[in-house]
Amino acid sequence: MNSTSVPFESVSASAPAASRLGQARASLDVLRGRVRAGIWIEAVGVCLLVLVAYAIPSFLTDRSLRLEWIYRCALLASFLFVIWRVVQRRLVLPSRVVLTDDEMAFAVERQALDCKQALISSMQFDSELRAGTHSVESAELKAAVIDEVRARLHAIPFARAIDAARVRKFAGAIAASLAFFGGWMVIDASSLSLWARRNLALSNVDWPRYTTLSFGDVPAGGVRVAQGDQLTVRVIAEGEIPDQVFVEYEAADGERGNEPMSRTGEREFTWTLPTVLVDVTLRAEGGDALPVELHVTIVERPRIDDLAVRITFPEYMGRDPELVPPTEGELRLPRGARLDVSGKSHKQLSEAFLLFGSDQKTPLVCAADGFAFAGAFDPTISGLLVIDVIDRDHYGAGTPPKLLLRVGDDKPPTLDFRLRGIGPTITTHARIPGDLKVKDDFGLRAIDASMRAVVDTPVDKKPGGGDVAVPEVPFDPAEMLLGSVLERNARRYESTASVDLVQWNHIPDENAPQNRIRPGMLLSLRLGAVDNFGPGDPHHGYSETMTFKVVTREKLVEELRRRQVEQRQELKRIADEEQAAQLDVSILDPTQAGDGRKVIEQKLKTLARQQQALGRRVAFVGESYQRILWEYENNRLWEPNAVRQREASIPQPLAALAKEAFPATSRLVDEFATTGEQTARTAAVDGYRDIKRRIDAILKQMEDAETLASLLEDLRAVIKIQDDAKRDAEKRVEARENDIFKKPKKN
Repeated sequence: MNSTSVPFESVSASAPAASRLGQARASLDVLRGRVRAGIWIEAVGVCLLVLVAYAIPSFLTDRSLRLEWIYRCALLASFLFVIWRVVQRRLVLPSRVVLTDDEMAFAVERQALDCKQALISSMQFDSELRAGTHSVESAELKAAVIDEVRARLHAIPFARAIDAARVRKFAGAIAASLAFFGGWMVIDASSLSLWARRNLALSNVDWPRYTTLSFGDVPAGGVRVAQGDQLTVRVIAEGEIPDQVFVEYEAADGERGNEPMSRTGEREFTWTLPTVLVDVTLRAEGGDALPVELHVTIVERPRIDDLAVRITFPEYMGRDPELVPPTEGELRLPRGARLDVSGKSHKQLSEAFLLFGSDQKTPLVCAADGFAFAGAFDPTISGLLVIDVIDRDHYGAGTPPKLLLRVGDDKPPTLDFRLRGIGPTITTHARIPGDLKVKDDFGLRAIDASMRAVVDTPVDKKPGGGDVAVPEVPFDPAEMLLGSVLERNARRYESTASVDLVQWNHIPDENAPQNRIRPGMLLSLRLGAVDNFGPGDPHHGYSETMTFKVVTREKLVEELRRRQVEQRQELKRIADEEQAAQLDVSILDPTQAGDGRKVIEQKLKTLARQQQALGRRVAFVGESYQRILWEYENNRLWEPNAVRQREASIPQPLAALAKEAFPATSRLVDEFATTGEQTARTAAVDGYRDIKRRIDAILKQMEDAETLASLLEDLRAVIKIQDDAKRDAEKRVEARENDIFKKPKKN
């Protein structure tokens, strides 16, 4: 407002005194209304300023911190308290003041000092005249004052009674506040609406996020992971990309943690859990985005049980179908074989199949219940066969069974024949025994033997150097005695086997021309086996060729007797060393050695080790002598009964000595060296003596065996001389008869 005069109604000079100040009273009524309007403007302006002051910090705080309801409620309560105080002070209390004409006149006179209380006096005089109140002042005087004031009412600045600048200031505050909220609405009405709903209506509606996070490639129901597998999760950020995203995990077993995720793309963050053993819940947080949650459920991989792989062989093999052992890792199959596969899973399956090589996939048929599966496969080449399944969680078996198939790679049978009780020189009527082991991929049909006998003659030399080519003598079939029957289609066969030369030498005379094998010849022997391969010719495998030199009985006996003497002499040396060791043990005593006790103990321990070495030498002598006896028997030089008797008196006692007596005395000597107890030495000396006595008895048996061999050979020589004399006599008689009867010569 300005200080312009308030317009007054026109009052005639002839009007009665009662209405002479009506103009003034009307001006005061107008002024009174303006006062009350100013009170409202001020109250509203302050309230709007307080609202702006509340809106700005509450918006910034709530937008950045997303305050909880309780904090927003506290802020709103403080705002309402301030508004209440403002309304009380600026509106309610001022509105309760009664603005009489006198109060209004005083207000006008305070702004118009030249009135000198004339206005308030005229107002009071006018009220008295209207009321008819009598006072000391005369009515004429009062009327004169009223007329004077009325005459210059137009000059009284009624409008100055109101602080127009203050009213304009608060009106401007109202306009500024409305402009603030209006501009806010124009710029971002949604944020104004959200602020009002959250901070005035206390609604829980959320502010829009600058950043949005989501797990990538995640089904609606969460992730199902096979137990023990590695889990890698991807988080995709939309909007403002945060500098860091964190993942919080909580496992079912109570384990918790919070780790940063690795940024692997412009908007992608990843995190890997090496091994997932229990269910786990993941929460990803970053920027101002709401946390996103992912439930990870542990599932078992399908387990293949009751797996059966059956081999159906081709018809030419004549073999029944065969189940593959569960522990088998490699299969050799003939061409044309078929594999029938069946099994079960402990989880329902969506698919079952066979993987062969890198690209061949053969589906298997799943049963109606989804647990069992079966199918067939015809392999044509070698390769790795994998039996796998897929369950309804889309997981395969943890360790699918695998079989390495070898198709069509059949090899001839392999034979290993180890001679037993026969040497490189044999007699014409020997028996050649041994232990036979045969193996084949697909089964055996037969085992055979073959031989050839050739005269042992030096190789001729060509005039210009080099050997003269001699045509090779073919092998002939030989009869063989097996210890057990060969089962058809057996893959392994182990048994004793022997070939008897009597099948070619029917005449006892080793030099008889009718015998195929005679002294001075070389005998070659080999064993063979035929497999079950087809449909073409089967494979024929052979053992190593064994070559023997055929000698006379006298020569072989001489060789065996030489070896007998060698073994007896070796045993005699052992007996002498045993006796010398006995004397040392009897003399040495560590308890009486004083300072030299350590030396005596070392000597005794050396004797204990020597005793063990002597035991091994005795065992070797026994084994060597046993082989000599077997050669006597297999070459038919001694009868089996005689061989059994010598075994009981020589090799067997030697084996008992090596196994029991020598180790026992070795322990006693070691005990005596350690403890020095005389009882141990006495027992050890007694053991030495017992061993010496038993060895002497065995040496006597060896000498008797050598004598027996000599006597038998002499007897054979006498018998041979008699047979030769008899044949000579028969020839002379036949020649004399021819001369007498003059028999014609045969063509």
